[in-house]
Amino acid sequence: MNKHEPVKQLNLKDNETYELATRFARKRGESLNGAVKTALREALEREEHELSTEEKYELIMALAKSYSEKAGPRTMTDEEAIGYDEHGLPT
Repeated sequence: MNKHEPVKQLNLKDNETYELATRFARKRGESLNGAVKTALREALEREEHELSTEEKYELIMALAKSYSEKAGPRTMTDEEAIGYDEHGLPT
């Protein structure tokens, strides 16, 4: 921030928001301003690094493919794998 730039203010008009900010500041040993800045910076960082639904899907599919390749070829039918024979009876 430029030292000639006017200071902007944030007015917390909600009691719960003010109390949460105050508790956070106390726990962090920071001023109220510092605590709000820290909380917002951390929240933005998490949001910016959050994977999209498509990215999560691709990651899960890559993990499943990797596991499948490590597990080797199947040695059981679907029924055997879940514990039932071809007639639907427990094995």
